[in-house]
Amino acid sequence: MSKRFPIPTITRRQSSLALSVLVLILGAAYLLYYGPPSSVPKTTAMQEFRNGCMKAARRANGGGDLVMDDATEAKLGAYCGCIADAIEGNIAPDEILKLGTEQESAATRQLLDRINSGCQPKLQQ
Repeated sequence: MSKRFPIPTITRRQSSLALSVLVLILGAAYLLYYGPPSSVPKTTAMQEFRNGCMKAARRANGGGDLVMDDATEAKLGAYCGCIADAIEGNIAPDEILKLGTEQESAATRQLLDRINSGCQPKLQQ
C-alpha cells in the first residue's frame, strides 16, 4: 500500500524556531494576563501600610479613627509618608505585609527603628 498522506519532515532548526516562538507567545500572554509579578503586591502592601499608619497615628493623638484638624493631619501625613517612602525602598513586599501582624524579622524591626527615628522630626514641624 502506498502512503496517502506523507508526513512532512522538519529540520532541527525549524523545530527550535517554532518552540522559541511558542515560548515567547506564552510568556507574553502570561505577562498580559497577570501583569508584572511584583507591582500589584507592593502597591497593595504600601497602601495598607499607609492606611494603618494614619489610623495608628490618629489613635496615638487621642482622635480614635476620626480625622483630626488640618494641621495635625498634615503632620501625620508627612510622618507616615516619610516612613512609607523609606520602607518602600528598603523592605520587600512580603515583609511589608507582615508588619501589621507583627511577624516581621528582627532585621526588619531594627530597620524600622532607624526609619522611625529619622522621620520623628516630621511630627514636630
